[in-house]
Amino acid sequence: MFKKVLTAFLILMLIVMLGAATTAQDDMETYVLGVALPFSGNLGTFGQDFARGVELAVSQVNAELDAARSSIRFEIASADTENTPEGASRAVSTVVQTTGAQVFVGPLTTSEVLGAKQFADENGVVIVAPASSGAAGAIPGDNIYRVIYPPDVFASKAYANIALERGHENMVVLHLDDPFGNGMNEGFTANFQAGGGGEVASFAYTPGSTELSSEAAAVSAALAGFGDNAGFFCVCFLSGAQAFLQVAQIDPVLTSVQWMGNEAMTAEEILADQGHAQTLANADFITVSFSSESTPLTQIFIDDFNAMFDKDPGIFTNYAFDAANIAMLTMLAAGNDGAAVKSMLPFIANHYIGTAVQAYLDDNGDQAIASYGLYQVSEDLSAFDEVGAYNGNTDTITYN
Repeated sequence: MFKKVLTAFLILMLIVMLGAATTAQDDMETYVLGVALPFSGNLGTFGQDFARGVELAVSQVNAELDAARSSIRFEIASADTENTPEGASRAVSTVVQTTGAQVFVGPLTTSEVLGAKQFADENGVVIVAPASSGAAGAIPGDNIYRVIYPPDVFASKAYANIALERGHENMVVLHLDDPFGNGMNEGFTANFQAGGGGEVASFAYTPGSTELSSEAAAVSAALAGFGDNAGFFCVCFLSGAQAFLQVAQIDPVLTSVQWMGNEAMTAEEILADQGHAQTLANADFITVSFSSESTPLTQIFIDDFNAMFDKDPGIFTNYAFDAANIAMLTMLAAGNDGAAVKSMLPFIANHYIGTAVQAYLDDNGDQAIASYGLYQVSEDLSAFDEVGAYNGNTDTITYN
């Protein structure tokens, strides 16, 4: 009799436990984190690595939620922006319509972010952009938050200060014909001339161009016309920089002046070409890019990324990791609702210590703390060495 009762009791307990497990499973709630990045095109390498940064962040947060016995888990739903404004809008809308995602990490560039902006604003979707910096994206009250990487209002001042310190009386600028390139050119020109600089001749090129011989000829002619003490500033993405360097390395004028350029020109593909690397070294090339300053999380992120993907993170990949964490922490605090996340995100961001810098947003929802490193080609042409720093909040440059 006792055995029968015991058996019945055990069966009953098993049923209860299975029921509890089923109920717990049914109570699990999935928050979809949208990811809209360029997985193809000229910036495909960056987009793919940014996605790895997001994947690492989601994996770590889910592990913590599991340990805390939370009923919430995050899931990634991604789409390729194809590195175009139209592609970005399509990517965000597709993910929203198929998964109901309310919050996104990405897009990458300012033109992509602006391409997705109308849909995001009209549909209550929040975009957390990790690397967009163009001045055109500085819009108060919208659904776009540009965290960690500061807007180009700071970088344009840094480049203007460098040009003036170098004694350049006039400048020639080659820039992307997109919100990032146009904004950087306008900001640089205004700051350079406000600081006492002279004329700035600007030439725009179409994003994605891989043949810039006519633009190189125009830049060369403008520099020759200015005569002594003129400098050159290239606001280019990788493919444009490579195309320009291919022509510039044999141009007697372009190889006789000092150059500046944005951080895309520090890509490893540039130094992989000996001629391009030597051209930049001879031109005393300098760029304003991420600072080597660190937080307690810097090395932890690098180690964790290596452990998960068996490779080092690429440039700015940590910003995607930080953006994903800010997005998820806000969703955990405010719920999986776009309007609530929009309201709560500045508070969360302003209390977030990232992998490189403290996040802190201005009235436009953009990163307000700017700290850059200054980089030049190393003597052996194998890397870009940090030679100084720019503090955007004090507008000062220091050299090592």
